[in-house]
Amino acid sequence: MPSHAARRQAAVALDLLRVLEKEVVLRDQVLDQYLSGYYRQHREFGARDRRFFSALAFAWFRWRGWLPAPTAPDALQGALAWLLDASAPHPAIAHMLTLTQHASSAPQPLGAAALAAKANGLGQWLNIPPPPLAALAPAWLAPALFYPPELSRAEHQQRCWQAFQTRPPTWLRAPQASAAQVLASLQKQYPAACHSRLTSAISLPSGISKEILQQMPELEIQDLASQAVGLCCAPQTGEAWWDACAGSGGKSFHLAALLAGGGAVVATDIRETMRQAGQRRLARNRLRNITFQAWDGSAATAPRRAFNGVLLDAPCSGIGTWPRNPDARWRTRAEQITTYASLQGQLLRVCAQKLQAGGRLVYAVCTLTQAETVAVIEAFLADRPDFKLEPMAHPLTGQP
Repeated sequence: MPSHAARRQAAVALDLLRVLEKEVVLRDQVLDQYLSGYYRQHREFGARDRRFFSALAFAWFRWRGWLPAPTAPDALQGALAWLLDASAPHPAIAHMLTLTQHASSAPQPLGAAALAAKANGLGQWLNIPPPPLAALAPAWLAPALFYPPELSRAEHQQRCWQAFQTRPPTWLRAPQASAAQVLASLQKQYPAACHSRLTSAISLPSGISKEILQQMPELEIQDLASQAVGLCCAPQTGEAWWDACAGSGGKSFHLAALLAGGGAVVATDIRETMRQAGQRRLARNRLRNITFQAWDGSAATAPRRAFNGVLLDAPCSGIGTWPRNPDARWRTRAEQITTYASLQGQLLRVCAQKLQAGGRLVYAVCTLTQAETVAVIEAFLADRPDFKLEPMAHPLTGQP
């Protein structure tokens, strides 16, 4: 890249980081949505520019807790965020370093290094003690976590923070009947791999273009945990299921596929935009046993029929999405946890009213707090003693 182009990229990127600090942290803008709008407004940026700006922005929020003064982005901090996240140097980052005291001895990228090595490297670069792991997330998180009894608090925190800093792969869901053929086809172009237990779950390295879906419309982008939820539901042929907070229908389509085209899935959501997105997906999908309806969370607007199974993938604080959405950790507030837990309990009680005798109620959230997980279930069971927990094997490990 010519030096003038690197200087230009560096200048634009630093200006963008300063804007993002205000828009994301102070005004609760979602990072990828803000970047999409930013690129629409700035058509002068080509694909190379957009890739760099996006990579740096996501690196910034992933490592923001370790940066010396993240509320005031500058060349040093922009470069540090990149070096902690990336595995290769970049001309624009090299230019940022020329504006700092590191111009003569540029640090090497640590993207492939272990978390402890990154902390030590940052400490050496800045001549400070290695930053603590806990600084990578808001201070309210550790006391709010659910702690499994088989792990110490320190070990569980270590695992959580390690996961937050690891970019997950892109997970695809292939039709079970043709999963092997789909995988073989993908492997001709990409380093694709299937899950060791879920052969229909196929992973690709993060960042591979979604154009692959245009080439293979039988594939669905669906995170591994989301696919596991569908397997926990275990719908049987001919059953009727309600996906209560369906969004655009990711889990609804999985349920319909598990029903093998029989039975029925009613997918509801309060947001019209999500229901419209689901209808568009339905139009290009071969499944015809899904219907989308509006539901505002009240008993009055719930579907009138009773179901063999109800899936409540409830609104939540979304801590489980932080590896893919690092900005979310700086937008989530501690006081939101209580609000979500109250809403989750209300929705669960409504959903329970729509079950046939002997039906299955599956509660799922993509978060890790005690208040939104175990506490919600315990409160529900205390209120509804006619329900009981059903033991099952973990779909990803086979363990109880």
